[in-house]
Amino acid sequence: YAYWVWANLACAVLASGLAAVAGVRRSASYAFGAVRELRTGAGGVRRTGNGAPAQRLALLVLAALVALLAADLSGMSKAETERIWQPFLLWLLPAAALLPARTARYWLVASVVPAL
Repeated sequence: YAYWVWANLACAVLASGLAAVAGVRRSASYAFGAVRELRTGAGGVRRTGNGAPAQRLALLVLAALVALLAADLSGMSKAETERIWQPFLLWLLPAAALLPARTARYWLVASVVPAL
């Protein structure tokens, strides 16, 4: 079981691409602000400033990450996660939009090279 927990996550990293993984890390920093706005807003997220769309995207990405981790820790599948986890991995890809624009070309290359 322990091998598959880490191997499934490694397959998820390779299937989603390095840009998505870097975006997931960046979405964690946006999520704190989003949770703070959820707590202070009455009935939903307040639209304050330009950070609101990025914070909502970060919550979506982190919700997908929680679903992926729950599927991994529950032992839902062993191997073939590239095929079985496609619905989860699809929601991690928009995290790449949170990366700085000046590094977009480098992240694109970092995601394409392992695929080739």
